[in-house]
Amino acid sequence: MKVIILGSGRVGSAIATSLLQAGHHVSVVDNDPDSLIRLGGDDFSGDFFVGEALDPDVLERAGIQGADAFIASTDDDNINVVIAQIAQRRYGVDNVVVRVFDPDKAAFYQARGLRVVCPTLRAIGEMIAAVDPTPATVGLEG
Repeated sequence: MKVIILGSGRVGSAIATSLLQAGHHVSVVDNDPDSLIRLGGDDFSGDFFVGEALDPDVLERAGIQGADAFIASTDDDNINVVIAQIAQRRYGVDNVVVRVFDPDKAAFYQARGLRVVCPTLRAIGEMIAAVDPTPATVGLEG
């Protein structure tokens, strides 16, 4: 499976490493060339592209036209959502996953068909469960 990951912070780099170990082809896009270090530097066996994800040339060099999955995992909700929608609508990537910190934005975009992961809601749910283990619904699947 060909996977493109936007952002190589702690989350993006861990996802890239895990998917590579599982035998998938991984391309990572980040605007900071030094973030390759987090991926293992020269030992990174995936593809690494430096540039702004809003630049179609960068996405196309990364192989978005043939991607099976796209993960937007930067620390900027707006960038994640915009690029996820571009991957889904413009390039026809079927499996698009977007990290969104703001629970209101997460619910809004999930209702519009994006697969949303909201770490904020997950943290809220886990902390409530740690104090009050009776089942409660927090919102989105975290």
